[in-house]
Amino acid sequence: MGAKVSTVMSSGGATSRRGPPTDFAGPAAGRERRLDIHVSAGADGIQATGRAWEHSVWRDARVLIAECPAPHLASSLEKALRTVAAGVARDRGWQGAGTVSFSLDDRSGVFRVINAQAQAHAQTAPMAEPEPLAAHVLEVRIDGCGDRRLPSIHLMVCGATRGEVLRRAYRALSELPGPAGVDRAFLMNRIASRAFCSGMTGRRLDQAVG
Repeated sequence: MGAKVSTVMSSGGATSRRGPPTDFAGPAAGRERRLDIHVSAGADGIQATGRAWEHSVWRDARVLIAECPAPHLASSLEKALRTVAAGVARDRGWQGAGTVSFSLDDRSGVFRVINAQAQAHAQTAPMAEPEPLAAHVLEVRIDGCGDRRLPSIHLMVCGATRGEVLRRAYRALSELPGPAGVDRAFLMNRIASRAFCSGMTGRRLDQAVG
């Protein structure tokens, strides 16, 4: 399936991308996926892009689970996202690390840039590595175990396969000290759901799990 780019000006300052002519304004309601491409750009103008990170689970506009690689993302679509992300970094003259965020409808292949943000860095700081730490990575965020006054907890779970990572993440959540807050119970329910284990994410997951 060929990817289709919709032209957009992001409120976050992303450069409008010129793509193939399209009648699509963006992903259809309820079928939206959110994906990030991390980019590192050198002083020589060369951009390196990493695998796509997906915002697999979010709640009240907060990303609670992000994973890489994105489940069931066609290689042609990921290649298109990485190409556009490198173009955004080049157009904006990035040096160092940055992230380009996309909204994607993977049924039609329509995607659009929704944000592009370079990271603040010192001139002497090494460039960030855009590739993930392992074959599959799950980043889990818990906001204060139900008490918003407490700091967030971040878990980075790595493994050779998605199944292995999901098992490790579920076990790590179950063994966290302290009360089983709302976020933790919600995340354990999501990770253990048949829909999430099959690779369903985002709003489609919410519709399936309820």
